[in-house]
Amino acid sequence: MDDENQMQLERLRTVLEVARRNGNQLFIDNIEREIAALERGDCSPIVEEYLTEEERS
Repeated sequence: MDDENQMQLERLRTVLEVARRNGNQLFIDNIEREIAALERGDCSPIVEEYLTEEERS
């Protein structure tokens, strides 16, 4: 995993802690999906869902 992805992963983990404290289950689920994708080396599920191929480039 490169440094950029590692930094993104750390930011997501911080946001996940806040979401858990606030009890926002939808946000928790989405962040956990993002973290799992990054750990597998996959593209962000949110990016894939909401951006076109052109917008991702």
